[in-house]
Amino acid sequence: MKRTHALFASLALVAMLGLAAPLLTSAHESRNVDNGKYHVVVGWLNEPAYTGFLNSVDLTVTQNTGAPATPSATPTSDENSTGTPVTGLEDTLKVDIIFNDKTMNLPISPAWQQPGHYVGYVIPTQAGDYSFHVYGAINGDKIDETFTSGPDTFGTVIDAKTIMFPQP
Repeated sequence: MKRTHALFASLALVAMLGLAAPLLTSAHESRNVDNGKYHVVVGWLNEPAYTGFLNSVDLTVTQNTGAPATPSATPTSDENSTGTPVTGLEDTLKVDIIFNDKTMNLPISPAWQQPGHYVGYVIPTQAGDYSFHVYGAINGDKIDETFTSGPDTFGTVIDAKTIMFPQP
């Protein structure tokens, strides 16, 4: 009997992980910029993102392995990193959040004890697809990239009413 329960529990766990995998893989968009010199990852800090709840752009910048070292780069031991985290970008990079025809600048700041990781807080007020426009300079190299939510990138903002109980 215990063996049967263990088998069903194992199968249930595998099924739940299978259902959760697509959500985990679409949490952020990553791309190489400046001819592969840097790796930039962008998404929502908290996913899924809901209307009316505090959230943030989640921005990580690393210098790819083999790219020339710079004074503002700090070594890392993070196994998930694609290179060396780039620090000090709060002074040289800007991030705008875009929804339809509306744009707002999100001042970014370094995430606490996470070199190369930056946040810029916002409360999304409408459900739908948002974009983050990242522009300025990384170690003097100009960049201008736009990351838009969608099925292959990061999550679309969801109306919070879909998870409210009881309904208002």
